[in-house]
Amino acid sequence: MNNWSEHLLALVLMGVILAFAWLCTLPLRRRRRAAEELGARGASLVMLAHLAGPLAVLLFSALAIGLACIRPLTARWLDGQMRVIMAWLDFWSWAYVIYLIEGLAVFVCKVRGRACPVPGLLLNMLRRALLLAAALGILRVVLGINISPLLASTALLTAIVGFALQGVLGNLLAGLSIHLTRSIHPADWVVVGEFEGEVIETNWRETHLRTTAGHTLILPNSKLAEAVVHNMTWPTPVRRHSLFVGASYNDAPAEVIRALLSSAAAVPEVLREPAPAAFPTEFKDFGINYELRFWTHQHQNRAPISGAVNRMIWYQFKRQGIEIPFPMSDKLLCDFMEVVSHQKRLPPDEADAARRAAELQHSDFAARLLAPGGARALLAPEDFLTLARQVRRVRYTAGETVFRQGEPGEACYVVVRGRLRGRVEHEDAAAPHEFDLGPGALLGEMSILTGLPRTASITTPEESELLEIPPAAFTWLLSLRPEIPEQLARLVADRAAQNAQAYEKLKALKNTDVAGALHRENILQRFLHLLRR
Repeated sequence: MNNWSEHLLALVLMGVILAFAWLCTLPLRRRRRAAEELGARGASLVMLAHLAGPLAVLLFSALAIGLACIRPLTARWLDGQMRVIMAWLDFWSWAYVIYLIEGLAVFVCKVRGRACPVPGLLLNMLRRALLLAAALGILRVVLGINISPLLASTALLTAIVGFALQGVLGNLLAGLSIHLTRSIHPADWVVVGEFEGEVIETNWRETHLRTTAGHTLILPNSKLAEAVVHNMTWPTPVRRHSLFVGASYNDAPAEVIRALLSSAAAVPEVLREPAPAAFPTEFKDFGINYELRFWTHQHQNRAPISGAVNRMIWYQFKRQGIEIPFPMSDKLLCDFMEVVSHQKRLPPDEADAARRAAELQHSDFAARLLAPGGARALLAPEDFLTLARQVRRVRYTAGETVFRQGEPGEACYVVVRGRLRGRVEHEDAAAPHEFDLGPGALLGEMSILTGLPRTASITTPEESELLEIPPAAFTWLLSLRPEIPEQLARLVADRAAQNAQAYEKLKALKNTDVAGALHRENILQRFLHLLRR
């Protein structure tokens, strides 16, 4: 064979060795990505996968040389190609050293639990530059090839290619700058001009973003480097959001602000620190505008979080009688406000009062409080109708808190529709006790009867409707007949005595004189004080 055919055969064998080494190391390289997510535990596997390529080429090359030496014909061919073979082995030996140094650096960083200080794109470029330098050095030293014309032609070719691919090179340099400055990282949520999304990947040419709608945007790195990038995740994901709400002039700003803050606090995604804030921003012809500011660490979910806060605001405003105004003329505004203010003071109509009376009669309010154990009821049917006129129907949406354990209680409630979740925390119990309340259940009555703080926290897992029995209605109940305070005090004291030991263990009553508050004479004195006797 002539020299060209022998060199061509050597190149073919080198290609076969490369393909075989690539196939054999493929499973190990596939496991590398999963090992990288394990941190220090996967550092050894990452390093082994990193070195597998050059090591496999060297091992298969040594095996091929050993097999070729067995037969005289192939051994003579091997002697003729010794310089090429030595250049091949020298190159992959240098490659192994370069990969080993890089792998050791990455291994040390992973064992220490730190990120590699050199970005991945820069590592790839440095590795390829060193491999190119090693290849040129081997061509000059081992094979004796004059590489000066090669370098000159390479420089000219580089200038031509650089002019033709200046856009691609711009993206490359921009990507290198992004990796060096570490201004964005995978999983960061960024806003770039009109585009917004989560950073999926940044390579040498482009950056991939995933939007909230699930679309993938591919932005050239040069455009990214020129734009103003808002990183919503780094250095902290805490971001402020604002909602603008209007309220009537008839509603005191303090009441509106308190309702706005309660609405924000009822949404779990709203942070407690920094605390939400609300304040009036503008006096308009038809009402006062307010701004509610709250903080979250989920900027990408700001729309559903703001929607949840708006939902809470509607329910809070409805329960507290706060009106959301709409634009109108001064005359219509005055007439409308007068009608609304008058309607607030009107008692419920008779049909609604009759429904409330029926709901009270068939609830635990009548069964447990006014007629316990099947005893004669303290109220006649017509008395329930009078009481119902003083009761207010209130609605809660899912996720709201009716009251919290330890808070003072001035009203009790009857569940009309929906389901409530109760939670009681004891001093000597690791896990709190939870229970559910359905339609007809009575809650919060012991606080209004005894003056003790709330003994449980009540939340609404679903939209619920309650009847709120205020202190004025309870005072009317006590004044209905002279014997009612005495009978009610005895019933409450008997019922409280059964649960006295449980009350003593409640965290909410830690510094409270529970025994004194549950004594019959003290309960009666509280009733008489409400009646101001």
